[in-house]
Amino acid sequence: MVNQLAEGKRKRRKKTSPTDEDLAQMDADAFMASFADGSMSEGDMDEPKSKELEEDVPEATDGANVKKKKKKKNLKAGQENKSEQPPENPKDTKKKSKKLEKVKEAEQPVAKETDDGEHVKEGLSRLQETDSDFFKFLQENDPELLNFSGDDDDSGSEGSSGEENEEAEEAGGQGEEQEEEGAEDQAQEEDEEDTGVSASIPVTPALLEKWEVRLQKNSLPSWRQLVKAFQAAVATARGDDGEGLKYTIIDPDLVNKVIVMCLESSGSVLKEVLGENPTASPRWAKVKLSLKAYLTSLTDLLGLLTSDDVLCAVMRHCKTMLPYYAAFSRLIKKYVKGHIAVWGSKSDISRVVAFTCLQALGKKIPSFLGDLLKKLYVEYTKCSKAMNAKSRDNIVLMRNCLVELFKINPSITYTTGFLYIRQLAVTVRSVVVSKKEIESVYNWQFINCLHVWVSVLSDCDVCLQPLIFPLIQVMLKVLDLHTSPCYYPLHLHMMRMMLHLSSCTDKHIPLVHPLLTCLNFCATQNKAPASKPIDLTCVLKVSKGYKKTKAYQDGVFDLTFELILNYMSQLSKSIAFPEATFPLTIWLKKFNKSCNNSKYSTQIKQILEKAEGVTRDITDRRSGVSFSPKDLDEVAKWEGGLPESALTKFFNSWRKVHRTVLAASKTEEGEDEEEEDEDGEGEEDGDKGESGEEEEKEEEKDEDEPPKKKKKKAKSEDKKGKKEKKPKGKKSKQTVTEEFEDMGDHVEDIVLSD
Repeated sequence: MVNQLAEGKRKRRKKTSPTDEDLAQMDADAFMASFADGSMSEGDMDEPKSKELEEDVPEATDGANVKKKKKKKNLKAGQENKSEQPPENPKDTKKKSKKLEKVKEAEQPVAKETDDGEHVKEGLSRLQETDSDFFKFLQENDPELLNFSGDDDDSGSEGSSGEENEEAEEAGGQGEEQEEEGAEDQAQEEDEEDTGVSASIPVTPALLEKWEVRLQKNSLPSWRQLVKAFQAAVATARGDDGEGLKYTIIDPDLVNKVIVMCLESSGSVLKEVLGENPTASPRWAKVKLSLKAYLTSLTDLLGLLTSDDVLCAVMRHCKTMLPYYAAFSRLIKKYVKGHIAVWGSKSDISRVVAFTCLQALGKKIPSFLGDLLKKLYVEYTKCSKAMNAKSRDNIVLMRNCLVELFKINPSITYTTGFLYIRQLAVTVRSVVVSKKEIESVYNWQFINCLHVWVSVLSDCDVCLQPLIFPLIQVMLKVLDLHTSPCYYPLHLHMMRMMLHLSSCTDKHIPLVHPLLTCLNFCATQNKAPASKPIDLTCVLKVSKGYKKTKAYQDGVFDLTFELILNYMSQLSKSIAFPEATFPLTIWLKKFNKSCNNSKYSTQIKQILEKAEGVTRDITDRRSGVSFSPKDLDEVAKWEGGLPESALTKFFNSWRKVHRTVLAASKTEEGEDEEEEDEDGEGEEDGDKGESGEEEEKEEEKDEDEPPKKKKKKAKSEDKKGKKEKKPKGKKSKQTVTEEFEDMGDHVEDIVLSD
């Protein structure tokens, strides 16, 4: 029995002999025991142990040899378990790296205290034989630990310094200038990132001179510093404190000098640094932030300037900066907004320069043209709500600028025109259907919008011709909304626009009925007292009292006579002139019979005589024609061979004479108004100073006279004084186009008058 028990114990010992797995489990058990004692931290315990190994541990703890081995291989077994199991969580990998660092820190002081590097090397070499898996893990994750030696730190530092020297030698081949620029750029970037500056630096003339010398060599760091000073200058002009800026400028002279330096040097510096294609340049990343800040401040400066010369110079500089604006979509919107504000509110010269900048943008960036046209059209509608003699030239200039931009891309013009012509048609339809107030259509804003599209379609591409018919329908419907004589000025405006569209597009528009309606108003002579005439080109409606005056009747007849003559001169180029003008000639003859004004009847007789001559001429010419009316090509060829008719010659000569007379009358009216203002001011001062004593004597003598006689004497004296004074000549003013040409720019097809 004793022998059997001994053999059973031996078998059990063989079964419980520590294998690799058992040793790992025993090390884990020892790890848990050390954690319970407080010698290990909670973070060092990574993974739970299995139940089978926990059952085998008490059997293995009976042997003293197993306990010794467990203490020696505690760390290796833990690392082996970690290497065998795949990482499940990034937190576990961090814990593993921390453990490796702890192992390094534990080994280095031991090596320093014992100074036995060979013993450590032997232990590491044995590790490959005893635990190959853990040795592979160290090779993959921390090979420096396996190459441990007492002089590793010194050799590593020498190796790293050698590599740095080699890299420095390679970088030195790029040149000393690039190294200096790179160092300056790096220092500049650090300055830009540093936002904790306690006090800003004041800009001095010496600092500006230093920058100016460096900018002659196109120095990029100096330009960056100048941009920061430019931001401070714009903040000073705006009235801000300039908080958060690197520089401050107090002197106005320095503000102007900084602005001038930026305008003069920015173009050359950016061209040399970035080239023709800025975003493709390798130095774009270095310049991007400074360039964006500069362009933002430059656009803000447009709204702060009041001088036309400085404003035009800044806008021309913005035009040269367009390739750089194109790299920032948000800055393009600010660019458009700033220039549109100038285009809609400043003087004529500033308007033209702003237009050239916007035109360059539309050609440079075609994708932004649609939004640009819409914003310009909206600004035009805001500025055209009222029309008078002073604002008429500005509205005409803005209209012609807008028409030029619509010519850039006909396809975009078609979509924009379709949208806004439809909007006008919906407005007219709402007045007709829902019977809203007619003022929503009979206003200058609506008329000026129609005038824009008439000008656009008068000289349009083939793709825009489908918009002509709906526009004509809208205009004809506007004429039918109200037929009162008070609205005849508006009717005459509409007919003038339709005749212009008809002459440019060779489209016949039936205008006989509205023309004769206005003419019949002049058949009976008004007996109302004469009054001062009104310029009907700046009026849409007159009052009921003024409607009965002779001045209003004369104005309506002059405009109607001009339109009838224009209408018949256009028809004189057609082979169907005798048939087309037959109803009109009959009505004109009836007008002559019923008209009581000899002036009107004589002018109408001139039209009838010229029309009869043209009718005889065309009838004789077409009598020998062999083609029929359906042969349109032959008809167009025959009409092209017609000479200038007598009606056309008469219309051209009459229009020239009529315009010269109107211009002379306007200048006389302006001179009279200026003289009245000057006379009123001079008489008030002179009467008080010179004839003060005489008036006192006269008052003493004529105390008993009634006040009426005194008033009559004063009026007679004023009239004599006005007659004695000679009219002063008006100073000649330079036109807008001449001033603009003197400044070195040229704009095509910009007309300041109709």
